[in-house]
Amino acid sequence: MRVLIHISWPVKAWCIPDTHVARLREQFPDIEFIQPPTLDAAKPVIGDIEVAFTPFLTKDLVAAAAKLEWVHSSAAAVEGLLPLHELAARGIAVTNSRGVQAIPISEHVMGGLLVLARKYDRLLEAQRERRWIQNDLIHDWPWLLHGKRMTIVGLGTIGIEVAKRAHAFGMNVTGVRRRATEHRHSCLDRVVTANELNDALENCDILVLSAPGVSATHGMIGAEQIAMLNRGAILVNVARAQIVNDAAMRAALESGQLGGAVLDVFEREPLEPDNPLWSTPNVILTPHSSGFRASHWDEVTELFAQNLRNFRAGEPLKNVVDHAAGY
Repeated sequence: MRVLIHISWPVKAWCIPDTHVARLREQFPDIEFIQPPTLDAAKPVIGDIEVAFTPFLTKDLVAAAAKLEWVHSSAAAVEGLLPLHELAARGIAVTNSRGVQAIPISEHVMGGLLVLARKYDRLLEAQRERRWIQNDLIHDWPWLLHGKRMTIVGLGTIGIEVAKRAHAFGMNVTGVRRRATEHRHSCLDRVVTANELNDALENCDILVLSAPGVSATHGMIGAEQIAMLNRGAILVNVARAQIVNDAAMRAALESGQLGGAVLDVFEREPLEPDNPLWSTPNVILTPHSSGFRASHWDEVTELFAQNLRNFRAGEPLKNVVDHAAGY
């Protein structure tokens, strides 16, 4: 069996380390793992590849991959596997690494909310300047997560982990998903479908976006939806920037309709130095790093290894992607 590995990004954290490729070779000594430096360099060998461990494939490569049976994305997203419909037509299975990022991203969400709620940004600034600001805080009171109403758009693995933590803080949690009857959890007070999004936004204090970046979610949150939130609500986006109308979000931050935001994704990355979001009050910006942690590649590689064992044994694969839905 020949397995293609190509996991190379401009972001170093998402490039598979050589140590983990070596780990796969040790676990599967009878499998030939081919790791070309670029996708173009894969063209001479793609015809003999049965499995691809990569978040990227081009239409030409898929057409030339006569023996390809299964593709595993090292990411949860599969936008880089551009010919998904062609993979489906060929009967080529696609799996992803969803779930691996769920806990770190959910902790990131709660961390960002706590920074805004407890005024940690102001407190740390004062600490660096050796200023005691106890009396100043009565002019901009800290607030509680407890009792707030959160709506989570996208109840995949990330959304569920966010809901668990929000519930533990005493928040009322509504989830929005494609099929509302699936997988009810005790951490959720209510689950609705995307058709009921507007109802889920009414009386909402914190809106968390953890939905996949597909055509159905593009521009889902615009000025109309933001206006339905409680005034001063917080927007958290750890999904895709394209889900939110950027101009509407900025206008709402300026007017106070949004009281703050926790943003880990942006229309252009890196975020331009002159982007006004850098200096917008009550906005927490992070460089698309909500999933970062030291054990990332241990978990991704083990997931792929387990799926590779299942594939060879003819057993069901984990994290199978719905080609039509795109996730």
